[in-house]
Amino acid sequence: MKTKDKIIVAAKAEFQQKGLAGARMQEIADRCGINKALLHYHFNSKDELFRAVLIAGIADVFPVLMGTLNAAMPLREKLQTVIRLYIDQLSQNPELPRFVLNELAQNPNFIATHFQGLQARPTVFVAQIEAAVQAGEIRSTEPFQLIASIVGLCVFPFMGKPMIQFMSGKNEKEFKQFIEDRKAHVEMLLLDGLFLIKD
Repeated sequence: MKTKDKIIVAAKAEFQQKGLAGARMQEIADRCGINKALLHYHFNSKDELFRAVLIAGIADVFPVLMGTLNAAMPLREKLQTVIRLYIDQLSQNPELPRFVLNELAQNPNFIATHFQGLQARPTVFVAQIEAAVQAGEIRSTEPFQLIASIVGLCVFPFMGKPMIQFMSGKNEKEFKQFIEDRKAHVEMLLLDGLFLIKD
């Protein structure tokens, strides 16, 4: 693994453990087994390193989700898998949704600029949804409306964590359980509302 990649892996662990404010460049260098000067050779600042970690996170998450959407599997199983994978990936990268939305607000071409090489068309999934509608298996739905619903239902708890904790009184441990329980809740909302033919 290249030094730059090792730094990103170490920084991800440091940021996850301590957050952006609590993370220290020296400790990231120590995790890599390099000196701080070499760390600064690759990344001028903690903010720059944090941005690199989050961009790497998108590059990890996106192909997994797109690969699942375009996989050959039954629709119900596919939707369950996507929901669980997405929430698991966000749990490992909880700053990702806020980062992406901020970047998109400032630069609408952010995704196209950084991830041009990623397969971004869920063509198999779209065809599968259209076929399921025609077969009377699911309610009539526009595939990208469904994708937007999955993203919104999975992402919002990470974006709205402070508000959810304030309203519910949940501590960190309870909030983690809330996120775990979210998988089944999103499945229930989407699948019960979508499928006309029950298994």
